[in-house]
Amino acid sequence: MKVLVIGAGFVGSAAAERLIGLGHEVTVTTTTEAKVAPLAERFGNAIVLKGSDRDGVHAAVAAADAVIVTAGPSAQGSMTPEGRAKTYREILVGTAENVVSAPGDAHIVCLSSLSVYGNAANHLDLVTEDAPVTDSDDPSPANFILMEKTYLAAGERVAVLRCGDIFGEGDPPIEDKVKMAHQYLGGSVPFSGDALLYRLQVEDAANAAVHAIVNKLQGVFNLTHDEVPPTNSTLFDTISLRNDLPALEYRGEIAGPTSPISVKKLIDSGFTPSKSYDPALDELKNA
Repeated sequence: MKVLVIGAGFVGSAAAERLIGLGHEVTVTTTTEAKVAPLAERFGNAIVLKGSDRDGVHAAVAAADAVIVTAGPSAQGSMTPEGRAKTYREILVGTAENVVSAPGDAHIVCLSSLSVYGNAANHLDLVTEDAPVTDSDDPSPANFILMEKTYLAAGERVAVLRCGDIFGEGDPPIEDKVKMAHQYLGGSVPFSGDALLYRLQVEDAANAAVHAIVNKLQGVFNLTHDEVPPTNSTLFDTISLRNDLPALEYRGEIAGPTSPISVKKLIDSGFTPSKSYDPALDELKNA
């Protein structure tokens, strides 16, 4: 099978390696010309491609049997509403529009975010894929929701994976991120303090994307660990206290569920995230 991986970053590179190991022919994309040669050496095929390049996306998708879209906004540009407004629509929705309008019938898997639920499902005991999504006008959930609708309009050839906060090798540890929030963001973050902090290890993210491609999954799937985590404020403020720092300010611009997330639908499809939860966090749940 010929698989196009749009975005050879954190998750895309790991998914490409897994697909090649399974014997598939993979082409990865980057927006930086200087990265093409090392990516081609690593994966065999690499091209420069921006999601906003309609003709380029059409040509690349038309040549593929399947497409994994892992390209997303950078964390650096996501900390303010202005930063999110500047890039989210182009990167998320623009790419989706060009992928689904490409010739052919390639199976599509895209990574979305659990932030689409916002606080709209907090009245539920368990947040399943059928739960209501937020009506927030913040550029993050609003554009993730529009991106999902764009992909899902293509019908049964699409799977959307709603991911927790992705972490792994090469990503700063969460303790360092809290320190950076104090150092560079003035101790203020755009998240809700009472939201449960669901995370997703990069290998789980990549393996789930490959699972969705190989098994031609259809529809929406929550993708994170099955265990209930502590809240943002519980974990972040514990880290701050340990480092003699004040508690963070939670601006609540990007809300998140306070009810547990169900991953049963994905598990029932044959894939169980196994690397994403740190048992050391159990002691914080009831703090």
